[in-house]
Amino acid sequence: MSELPEMSTSIGVEVTRIEDRVEEAKVTPRRQVDATRILYGKAASDAPSLIGSVFTLCAASQRIASEAAMAAAQSRPTPDALRWRWRRMLYAERVAEHLRASLLDWPGEKSDPRRLAHLPALRKALGAARAAGEGNDNSLHAALKEAACEVGAPLEAGQNPTAWFAELWRDALQYAQIAPWLSGVDFLAIDDIESVHRALCERNADFLARPHLPGRVVETGPFTRQFAYLRRNVGLLAARLQARFQDIAQALDALASRELLAGEGDLVVAGSRRPGEGFAMVDSPRGFLFHRVEIDASGAVTTYDILAPTEWNFHPAGPFAQALAATKLDVAEPRRFVATLAALFDPCASCDIRLHEAQHA
Repeated sequence: MSELPEMSTSIGVEVTRIEDRVEEAKVTPRRQVDATRILYGKAASDAPSLIGSVFTLCAASQRIASEAAMAAAQSRPTPDALRWRWRRMLYAERVAEHLRASLLDWPGEKSDPRRLAHLPALRKALGAARAAGEGNDNSLHAALKEAACEVGAPLEAGQNPTAWFAELWRDALQYAQIAPWLSGVDFLAIDDIESVHRALCERNADFLARPHLPGRVVETGPFTRQFAYLRRNVGLLAARLQARFQDIAQALDALASRELLAGEGDLVVAGSRRPGEGFAMVDSPRGFLFHRVEIDASGAVTTYDILAPTEWNFHPAGPFAQALAATKLDVAEPRRFVATLAALFDPCASCDIRLHEAQHA
């Protein structure tokens, strides 16, 4: 297993520009959560609740991934009722996490009254999402829809964002000429699950910090889920924000439906290569989340790996780095632009952004 240099809990983003051109965009991965150290020797039955308590963001997705991986390792079937519960929890968390990221992580003054005015709606959404595993579908949908509407999410086709989301939309639109669409995109897909599973089985620490598939630069998350429906004439940042809006609307539609929507069979996928080993992929709010576990004959955890969407999107040569390198930083506040672009890739960690001015030789 290769040794990695000591890393921060934040993602490092270092940009060097010459005039309006990005000379270099360097992304440094964050330090990983050592799940094996946390769970080693613990009973497999205790792992999901422990994992759910460790993570503040996407806690339901983390717990579900752990439950599914453990079930696979123990060759236990997953009842339909449990899968429906997972579905409810994942869609509720998708709405709540998008609202959280939009209100708490968007660049700008944190004490802005326009931001603060919508914090009660966020608390309502987070509370509803936390109770989704036990709650009634109708009341859950109503609470989350009310919160999303209060923040200004456009939930109908052709509807414009209002309230706080209208502020974000104006922010993103101002960069329409700055950040171009890249010539090609490549998205992590359900067909990649075996390749990722195989890489995690190899216990390569470098893959956990810098996951990659040979010859590809892949992304995962709302931009990939909604890509086919995005407007191309508003610039990359506004299109990414539109993907967030559509993800919220789609999740609410799913919560209101008693039937599975197209593609929902891929929300939680699990498998095993041998007895005592289990793997799960969950389509979390920020994208595909992977858990892999090994347990011994007594049912105790011996190995546990977690690979989050952030590691794909903020790979040093990944989609965020590529988008940043392709921009023109001919803006009055270049650091705010970089922060806005990072926010729209929605990492589950803070970004330490540093901007340098280089001179022509």
